[in-house]
Amino acid sequence: MTTTDVVDFLINLDNELKETYWLYQDLLYAFKKNDYDLLRKALHKSNTNISSYMKTSIKTLLEFLPYIKNTFNNNYHNGYIEGNNNFIKVIKRIAFGFRSFRRFKARIMICKGLIKINRVEKSK
Repeated sequence: MTTTDVVDFLINLDNELKETYWLYQDLLYAFKKNDYDLLRKALHKSNTNISSYMKTSIKTLLEFLPYIKNTFNNNYHNGYIEGNNNFIKVIKRIAFGFRSFRRFKARIMICKGLIKINRVEKSK
């Protein structure tokens, strides 16, 4: 039995599960294709026989629909900034006990490749 057969068997056991599953698949497809109109149609479809958890999710998505449309139209995101914030938090945990903020900042900048260390070679 393949995984598709298992999913088909399970969703056919309960009509609410089946409707919720297909709505979820429609939402995933709309997000994958960055198709705002398809997303809006899926959210506004008559969804009377879906789980209460999915109803809550749809309510939230409808509330933020204009912002979701904005993300479909723009390729900008804050992932880079969030990555830098996480990196600094990790350095803070590792370097607990830095006495000088200047050295802490230097360590972050060195690790991010923003400044280089001038190494002085010792003469023999």
